[in-house]
Amino acid sequence: MVFTSNNKKAIIASGTEIPVPVNTLTNATATTTGVAAVASNIEFKKVALQLEVVPLINSDKEVSLDILQKIDSLAGSTTIDGNQIPNIATRYIRTNVSAANGATIVLGGLIQDSKTRNTSGIPILDRIPYIGALFRNTTNNKMRTELIILMRPEVTLTKLDLYRLRQKSEDRTHFGPEIDQDDCPDCPKTSDGKQLPPPDLPPPDLPSVKDVVKGSK
Repeated sequence: MVFTSNNKKAIIASGTEIPVPVNTLTNATATTTGVAAVASNIEFKKVALQLEVVPLINSDKEVSLDILQKIDSLAGSTTIDGNQIPNIATRYIRTNVSAANGATIVLGGLIQDSKTRNTSGIPILDRIPYIGALFRNTTNNKMRTELIILMRPEVTLTKLDLYRLRQKSEDRTHFGPEIDQDDCPDCPKTSDGKQLPPPDLPPPDLPSVKDVVKGSK
């Protein structure tokens, strides 16, 4: 869950950073070891799954979402001047959708197919024509992945709405956005700690006056 303001960008990202040599300086002067000194400047590139959302709320609590969904992955490497430069493959979806408050949006379409073939066997014997297949094992793997993201925008116009959203998030995760009780006089007062106080339970059913009179007779 991520919170943001109207017309402000929210970002969720998960990934890593890989080192990429930007430029290389080689000292051609002769050294005692006979090997030239090489110095490289390294720059870190992000390889991540990232989701960017910019919400725009109208008067009817309908939300227009500008969504960018991007996936980075390593796709081998290229040798340039003796340096192995990793290739970064990027796939993304850019769209704008409108949804009612509390409606669910489904984003999909980022599909990746990969095929691998592994061969193992007895050396020399697996290369004999015609009968070599008897001494080797070939495995073909095919994998298909698709990224699907579910989004549900919820609009909070008042501190009380934010309190109720916080209460729902705490029921699921025991965490929620901090709310200053002084800024929200309509919000129920909380006890010490993160947990919300138990709800007020109705009093137990009491016998009516007529039942009491009948019982006394």
